Amino acid sequence: MLKDSSKRSSMRSFYLFQRSLKKVANHDSLKQKSDDKLTQSNKNFGGPARVILSAFVVFSLSQVLALVLIETGFHIFHGGTKISLDQSAAAQFIYILLAEAAVIGSVVWLVRRRGLKLAAIGLGRRIKWWDIIWAAIGSVAFYGLLIIVTVILTALTGFNANAPQDVGFNVLSTPTDRLIALIALVILPPLGEEILMRGYLYSGLRARLRFWPAMVITSLLFGIAHLSTGANGALWVAGVDTFLLSFVLVALRERTGALYAPIMVHGLNNLVAFFSHFHG
Repeated sequence: MLKDSSKRSSMRSFYLFQRSLKKVANHDSLKQKSDDKLTQSNKNFGGPARVILSAFVVFSLSQVLALVLIETGFHIFHGGTKISLDQSAAAQFIYILLAEAAVIGSVVWLVRRRGLKLAAIGLGRRIKWWDIIWAAIGSVAFYGLLIIVTVILTALTGFNANAPQDVGFNVLSTPTDRLIALIALVILPPLGEEILMRGYLYSGLRARLRFWPAMVITSLLFGIAHLSTGANGALWVAGVDTFLLSFVLVALRERTGALYAPIMVHGLNNLVAFFSHFHG
């Protein structure tokens, strides 16, 4: 009888072990299907050309829409007087606010339309403590890289790293003007630009391309978008600065899987540039 009891116990243990193996197998199978589904879902962005074109259209139309809205509003409330954005801090602030809001709204619409979740563009989770740590590491890496590249370019080409940049706010006559300029330059662009460039553009490219091609394309387009036109033609300072910045931001997006660290580094860079421009 003891032998039969032992036999039944062994059979029961084997049965439980077998069930455990099936659960593990089923879990792995479901996880693999989930990963495959996620990979396939991310490809809903479309091909690289489609992603680039969509990002360009969003960027361009958002600025046009913001300009039309502010010009129309000013015409209605000020009797047809033409507005000069660079001479009015309030008008420039509203313009940037409208443009960035249009960018964010357009990206969210595109993501939803293509059957994707916000996680596909790096907004699928809450901010974590390691996002802050990676942001600190990214900031140090960016300024180190910027110094090295600036020294090399200056020695080889006479690159002028101190060339003045047009930030859009030429008249800041009151504390309120300075406050809204700070918000417009340090807070709003990092949100809108990261959601568009490292969120939509990079994520869309990364769904079809390897890391380095996706990084280089994103950074080139980001740098080109920031080229300013001055009296002596294109000001390459902003282009080089943002091209290098994008390298770090893309690396952070890839490493953390989210946009929080890139947004923080972008905001810090704009804060440094703000105080350098207006208080340097």
